Amino acid sequence: MAQDFSPLDRLTVLVPPPATPVFGTRNWDEVFADLGLRLPDDYVAFVERYGSCQFARWLGINDERMLTPEQCALASLSMDHYRDLREDSPEDFTLAIWPEPEGFYPWGSTIDGDYLGWMTVGAPEEWPVMLILHGDQEIEFSETMTEWLVGWASGTRYDSSGFASGAEGHPLICEPWA
Repeated sequence: MAQDFSPLDRLTVLVPPPATPVFGTRNWDEVFADLGLRLPDDYVAFVERYGSCQFARWLGINDERMLTPEQCALASLSMDHYRDLREDSPEDFTLAIWPEPEGFYPWGSTIDGDYLGWMTVGAPEEWPVMLILHGDQEIEFSETMTEWLVGWASGTRYDSSGFASGAEGHPLICEPWA
């Protein structure tokens, strides 16, 4: 009988967590209260296993427990550059940005200037993942953060040849990131 592994367990098999993860020290309830937003359980479980980390020196994911109350109060400003683009070209930049209703809230970014996050529509466990490529292309995925990471890390979603060792790519490993 085959075991049914959770997306987080499948991700752990594909890309183990850092040997010495970097964790925030704040209580989740405090962070959620300071943000004015409860984050999905799969993100919480991911961060409690991986901490603040970077995959393949390309995709960084922060542990929101590292944010001070003051930084949480300023979190709504993190996507102001997108708001500016939307103001200049509303036909090209259509997303609402949190704390706007049903707005985009980022959980990761790439060295290429891409953002990954959720559209805060409905209950946190139902939030779809949104990928904003270079600020001008938006792709929505009807899956959780860890499901998206499994698809990416396994190569089923994208060509994973960039994760080869050597000059052509970075090995698909997860390292602590602060």
